[in-house]
Amino acid sequence: MRKEYIYIVILILSVAGMIGGIVSLLNLSRDTRDAKVTTNQVQMHNIGETENTVTTASSEEKVSPNAAFALKKYYDECSHFDYEEVELPKELVNLTEEEVQDFYTGWEIEEFSKDKLVLTKEVNGYCNQHFIIKLDDSMVNVYRVGTMGELNEYKTTDISKDYLPEEDIEKLEVGIPIYGEGKLGAALEDYE
Repeated sequence: MRKEYIYIVILILSVAGMIGGIVSLLNLSRDTRDAKVTTNQVQMHNIGETENTVTTASSEEKVSPNAAFALKKYYDECSHFDYEEVELPKELVNLTEEEVQDFYTGWEIEEFSKDKLVLTKEVNGYCNQHFIIKLDDSMVNVYRVGTMGELNEYKTTDISKDYLPEEDIEKLEVGIPIYGEGKLGAALEDYE
């Protein structure tokens, strides 16, 4: 009878172990399912938050520190343009087009990109490439025409009236207008 008793205890323990294992598996399955539901709820909640999130990164183009920078002036008296490439001021780096416009009042933005910035402005007067060759007393002198048309002494020469033909003297007494320093040099050579 003892053997039968031992077999019965072993059988009861085996059945109890199997039932315990099945219950544990069912609990684990239910916990996993609950965890998935909770995870899905959190993900759905986060999706809702993402839709309400405001992006702070700016997509506006800004001036690069290595951008080319030029100033272009249009002179209304002579209808000439002066185009000058200059070093980019540090204050313009990382500014948007609107910020550059605020910084350079009186100028218009002709070209704006992260790599190139060109500002333009209309100037009342003449550009600095206008000269007058004129006879003063007995010597030929050169004057630069100022912005408002005034004559400013630019260069004195050693060209004397004594060696010039009468026709040239008459032109020089009135003044001979020249545009550009290259043409000025060539014109002076004609009188030497």
